[in-house]
Amino acid sequence: MSTVIVHSAGTITPKVVQGFESARAARTIVHTILGRADPDITYRPAALRSGTLTLVFANGADAAAAEAVLVMPQTFTLSDTAVPQVAMKFVVAGGDVVRTLDDGTRTVWTVKIPFREVAP
Repeated sequence: MSTVIVHSAGTITPKVVQGFESARAARTIVHTILGRADPDITYRPAALRSGTLTLVFANGADAAAAEAVLVMPQTFTLSDTAVPQVAMKFVVAGGDVVRTLDDGTRTVWTVKIPFREVAP
């Protein structure tokens, strides 16, 4: 069971993915028509996923190295043998990249990234 993020110069392998949260914009439009009970509908496909990915690293050096790569403008490929549903190609966009030292252990670090899926 391992998570791997492939980038242009290699791979990032976090200890674990602590959190994965995604949403998809429903882009169908409902047009209310005055004088009619039923609306007109413009059907559109839903957007690809966007959200937040939280990666856990065993030490600060690994977290800093991952952060340095993740802030570079490029497309990443995420795969996870234990949770194949998270697999995607993505870019880091739409928020802040946050690196945090775990208060409990004082050795484990997390890197939280905002993502936007560009291909399933």
